[in-house]
Amino acid sequence: MQTAEFLAAAQLEPRVLNTWVEVGWLTPERESDDGYSEIDIARAGLIRDLQRMGVNDDSMVIILNLIDQVHGLRRVARTLLAQAAVQSGRTG
Repeated sequence: MQTAEFLAAAQLEPRVLNTWVEVGWLTPERESDDGYSEIDIARAGLIRDLQRMGVNDDSMVIILNLIDQVHGLRRVARTLLAQAAVQSGRTG
């Protein structure tokens, strides 16, 4: 989705979006014409919620990094499970 549509959906001001992109909290697809995804909207909501809970900028970096690691591990686990299912189907 384009930036204007994302700002409306995520309920963000342009300056806030620019700051979050600059510090790396949001990383839109730069190669894509679409730019932002539903995942970015969810991440913006998470960032807003964490800020409301009092999470400071230094802690935000750590929390977002940990969340990204968890999601990465989940992707790896799904891939491994799918590969195991294929292997068991071949040998079973």
